[in-house]
Amino acid sequence: MNNLFLFFIFIFFLSISSYACEVHLPARFLIFNETADIEKTIKKVDCSEAHISELVQILRGVEGKITSEQLEEILSSKGLAIVVSPVLIQIQQFKQLVREQLMIPSGIQLKSSQAINAPDFLSLAPGDRVDIECIGCLFGSGQILNVNIHGFDGSNSSLTVKSDFKKMVRAYKITSFIPSFSEVSKDNLNEVYVESIPHTDLITNLDTLKFYKLNKPVQAGDLLRLSDLNAINLVRSGLSTEVIIENALVRIKTHGISRSNGSLGETVEVFHPQKNKKYQGKVIDINKVLVEL
Repeated sequence: MNNLFLFFIFIFFLSISSYACEVHLPARFLIFNETADIEKTIKKVDCSEAHISELVQILRGVEGKITSEQLEEILSSKGLAIVVSPVLIQIQQFKQLVREQLMIPSGIQLKSSQAINAPDFLSLAPGDRVDIECIGCLFGSGQILNVNIHGFDGSNSSLTVKSDFKKMVRAYKITSFIPSFSEVSKDNLNEVYVESIPHTDLITNLDTLKFYKLNKPVQAGDLLRLSDLNAINLVRSGLSTEVIIENALVRIKTHGISRSNGSLGETVEVFHPQKNKKYQGKVIDINKVLVEL
């Protein structure tokens, strides 16, 4: 009786496995972009479109080595039974390879890449070596990179990849709602790096933030921009103002009465009643003006 029960269990699991999706991947491949049509290199048996689509999404996000068992566990957690081979797969993302091999200036990242007259992925043998070169690279848009494949069997081949690079700049993201006409504290900001886009007036330095107030409400997650801020009047008309007079050799401090209001960087006139003298200076702090000789 027990033997018969075990036999039926064996047949049951055998029948399940016979209907499981089976895929065979290259042991190693290079992915050029996030939309690479990797499914073209996947050999499959009894697999639905959903099986392959989910597998491709996972592979596009992997960098380095991953075992078939790990892939199967990830897929199983998504409710998909897929048998994967070979046992070990190595996936290289082109962005990572470029970062490793090219002397990219600080703050520059690869934004996108597209193989020219070739698929957006490259199947490789385990012993193949891939070298990337860029002649006269300016790391801008439409940069042509040469990809040279040196086969473990002595063969050589190459292809070209059109790449767009982006400049990253420091910016600050609002962490919680702040109403209009409020000062912005450093405690309300998180430092992030975002793509530099002309004319976006992002705040990249907090040294002078104390001299501004918000001109509108800002939401959590917003990037702080200069257009969100109004400068505070640091110097006010009719009030005593410190005047710093300097050149390369001398620095003198005196005082006077400001003739107008002024925010950071604006030029105001300060009158010294005892000397009957006028100074034209740039506002540099609260009640402080700099006169450069």
